[in-house]
Formats: sequence, C-alpha cells, structure tokens
Amino acid sequence: MILRSLTTDDTSLAPDWLRGRRMLPDRWRDEHTRTLIAEDGAGEPMGAATMWTSPVHPDRYSVDLVVAPDHRRAGIATALLEALAELQPEPKRFIWGAAETDPAHGFAATFGARTIQRAPLDTFQTSRAGRLRPRDDIASAAAVSRVALEQAWVDMYEWTHADWHPVGPDTRAALVEDLWDEIDPHLSSIAVSATGAIDAVLLVFIDGGQPVVAGETVSRDTPAGTRLLEGCARRTFNLLAGAGFAETLLDAHETDPHFAPLFDALGPVTRWHRIVEFRP
Repeated sequence: MILRSLTTDDTSLAPDWLRGRRMLPDRWRDEHTRTLIAEDGAGEPMGAATMWTSPVHPDRYSVDLVVAPDHRRAGIATALLEALAELQPEPKRFIWGAAETDPAHGFAATFGARTIQRAPLDTFQTSRAGRLRPRDDIASAAAVSRVALEQAWVDMYEWTHADWHPVGPDTRAALVEDLWDEIDPHLSSIAVSATGAIDAVLLVFIDGGQPVVAGETVSRDTPAGTRLLEGCARRTFNLLAGAGFAETLLDAHETDPHFAPLFDALGPVTRWHRIVEFRP
C-alpha cells in the first residue's frame, strides 16, 4: 500500500466510491488542510482521507475518510488516519460525525471515540407551529440592524458551543462572513426585551434549498428561555408554512437548554447525528 498526497488530477479522475466526498487536493488551504490517498502496487486508489481545521473551531481537526468497498477491513482506514495524525503541525484530536446508525461509528470506537454531541436529523413539519404558544415580544429579525443581529448570533453561537466545541479567539468575522447571503431575515425571528435588547434569535438559512432553522437564547442564563424560543419557533414555522415550505431541518443540539425541550412538540426526533472526538 502506498500513501501519498491527493492531487487535482486524482479528484478529476476519482472513482465512483470517491466522488461526492469532500476530498480536496492536499494542502488546499494551508498545512492544516491535508488529504491523502491510498493506492495498491498498480496505482489503483483504495481509499482517501482528509483533515482540516475550521477558522471558527481551531481546537480539533475535522476528518473524513472513505475506503473502496472491495478493500475494506484491510487496515487501510487505520493507516490513513495514523498518517494524517503524523502530519498535524500541532497534535489535536479528530472530530467526526454521522448518523447514529452509521457502522463507521464502530470503527471510530476502536480509537476510543467519545460522543461529544448529538443533533436531530429528522425533518420537522412546519404545520406543527400550532403546537407552540405565541408571545407578544417576538419580532422579525429584519426589524433590527444588521450589527445588532450579527452580535446576537455570535453571542448565541459562542455559548452554545463552549462546552463541547469552543470557538477560537477573534472568530466574529468568520461567523458572520456569509450570513446575509444565507439567511432570510423576514422568516427569521427574535425575542426582544423591554429595553430593546435581543434575548433570543432563530435564523432561517435558505441557501441550500430546504430551509434550516438554527438559534437559541443570546445568553445561557436568559430567563424564560424556552418560552422565548417557543414564540420564535411558532412565528418562524408559521411563516415557513405560508411561504410554501412544508418541512424544515433544525440545526440544533441535544444540549441546547432552551431549544431542545421543543423537539418533542415539533418532532418527535427519531434519528440523530452523533459527533465524536478521538485520537488515532
């Protein structure tokens, strides 16, 4: 078995089992973005693996790996992961996620993978807005300035990830870089306090076709946080239904203290995406 850097030629001539995976050429951004390919003695690809750091979450390397069906259970995946670990400029754990039913979780478990988060995979019916209670302090996200909404989003994102995937320093620009190209502020909702401060934010991302709803309270200890999220979700789900969207995805976490309690009213959740960390 030969391990080498993945090139642009490899991606253009990729076999069927490799197409559609996030396998960019080696060092596509810098020394923290590495991609390797495994070949047999005849130069036929048998597997590929990639790792990269996020400008928002620099504490771990995200990783993806695929092995050709005819070459699985032959140590190729292990060899690729160990080789990637040796290429790390700074030793860090890998982070990876997939549906809980994905058999690759068994492979990750051999490296001592530890579950750090779960997120719902189900689509949610927007018609279920009627199960939620309204509030008078809920408004359109378009009603506030861009600066105010961006700060609310950054504050929310930072604390909801602090315990399991903390953001790095000076990540505000990266968190809002493409925000206005991806969200619909009119379908998005905020909870506004008596002083005009944003207490909760629920944004609708529509850049991928099917809407994705994401948000939480702006601070961890916001009073009546679940009720605020409930009011935001009711408004947003009603507007999505009126706009012709029968279903939406949620970008949320099992540990979100104010949003997760609404999963049963909106769901229930039957499928989970499990995120793990490990070190080869």
